[in-house]
Amino acid sequence: MVRLKRLWAASAISAAVLSLSAPVFAQEGAASQAAPMTRVQIESTIARDIQRLVDAQKRIEGQGKHVSVSASLNTKGDVLTLNLSVEYLPKWYGAEIEDLLNELATAAEDRLRDRSTVKRVQFRIGGRDIYDYFPAERPPVRKESAAPQPTAGTIVLGAGHGIYHHYKFKDWRAQRDPSNGITEDFITPSFTTELSTWLVARSSATTLFARSQATSLHEASKQEWWKMGARYYLQDTYPDNPEIWHSRPDDTSALRERNEDINSRPLYANFIGATTLIHVHTNAGEAGASGARGFYHTGRTADQKLADNMMCYMGELIHAKEGYEEYNVPKTANARDNLGENSKATMPSVIIEAGFHTNATDAAALQDPVFRTAAMKGVEKGYRLNGEGKACELFKVPKIEDSTGGQNVPIPVKVPYKGYPEFAVTATVEIISCPSGWTCTGGTVTYSEKTPSPLKYTFSCNVTSQMPAATFGLRTTLKDIDDVKTKPVDHNVTCTPTNQKLVPGAAGTKPSFSIGAS
Repeated sequence: MVRLKRLWAASAISAAVLSLSAPVFAQEGAASQAAPMTRVQIESTIARDIQRLVDAQKRIEGQGKHVSVSASLNTKGDVLTLNLSVEYLPKWYGAEIEDLLNELATAAEDRLRDRSTVKRVQFRIGGRDIYDYFPAERPPVRKESAAPQPTAGTIVLGAGHGIYHHYKFKDWRAQRDPSNGITEDFITPSFTTELSTWLVARSSATTLFARSQATSLHEASKQEWWKMGARYYLQDTYPDNPEIWHSRPDDTSALRERNEDINSRPLYANFIGATTLIHVHTNAGEAGASGARGFYHTGRTADQKLADNMMCYMGELIHAKEGYEEYNVPKTANARDNLGENSKATMPSVIIEAGFHTNATDAAALQDPVFRTAAMKGVEKGYRLNGEGKACELFKVPKIEDSTGGQNVPIPVKVPYKGYPEFAVTATVEIISCPSGWTCTGGTVTYSEKTPSPLKYTFSCNVTSQMPAATFGLRTTLKDIDDVKTKPVDHNVTCTPTNQKLVPGAAGTKPSFSIGAS
């Protein structure tokens, strides 16, 4: 169905009418203006900056006070290795070391973005892979499939963190400290709930939550169930399957249940045979760190494609909203080999960080329902198009060819587009050049049903007396139902005299208006 609004141009004695009908995104954050960095600059600058961060980090159990840092690039220049001395090695592998390493990797990536060919940051501690020290934590080798995941599959949604029991302090506490009015543990469920809505509605997917959504009280903690970490919900749901929620029976650290909470999400997804696992978090980092991030496990091609698509369309949807045109959304996701939520999954698994709660501007966005909806619609769109085998291609109109036709004859105008708009799509047409003696007014047309490129409308010059040829300058913009808008494209339509019989009009009659199919 096509909904039409009037679009016309006219003179006192004749009318030119646009009759619209149809058969049935700094975008990645402000681009760095600095010159590309040389190998020596990268290695020395990153080593210096990461050393400062390491010196400022709070030590966890087993780590020494004095840690030295060096950085080295591989021959190709696309992998940066951060070498930390053996004093950085913790007693336990778990949430704390993941957080510390992620902070360092994010800082290095942000410094190198747009200034180098580095695509991945990896770590060595005492010259060795961390899994050499903790072999039980080494990620399983997963057989890769070139086929895209089906969109109508079963998706497990993991809202970041949640309350856990701390054995040293013998209390129940959130995994993240409050920052700028946000506690990550308590805001992420609103994002996964939103994401579920769009995955069901647009991808026809089945969604399951790793954390409870109930408002009743968890007996041991006296906290509402929706605030609890996934480990406790899964323990309550699958009491006879401790391999899901009690995966570290030998862990005697104070954070053992927090560590098990991380593992429980992919282990649950593995247990039920989910087709996809999506985790939603908010991020923490240096004062200047901002924007969204996406993470996939290093070397897993299917996960990378999915994560990259999600980042692409998160950016498209977020940047379509007023006030968020410059929100920092990198065009691609980052590889990590030390994040248990992804590494232990046997299906494609992605971590989405919607923004930094440690950044005041990001924190305001994270609390804005408009931002939340746009971000989660983008994640869903990336998921759906990835399942259809479609990579990142933003909505745009590359060019509109000029059109010519006779007066009183509908002149077809074709509007080719690229990308994957969500219908209904509205074309807004302005008349930017109006011939002398004509009165010109713009209009719109709405394409309610999904319509392949090109979209079409007609321009009719309805006259009551023969007129010389007239050329009108038009500016056409498309906008989809999610407010994703193309850049305006200028083009011309020329109406030429014809020999057809004209319909006489009385003096002073208002210009005529007609609708015609293309």
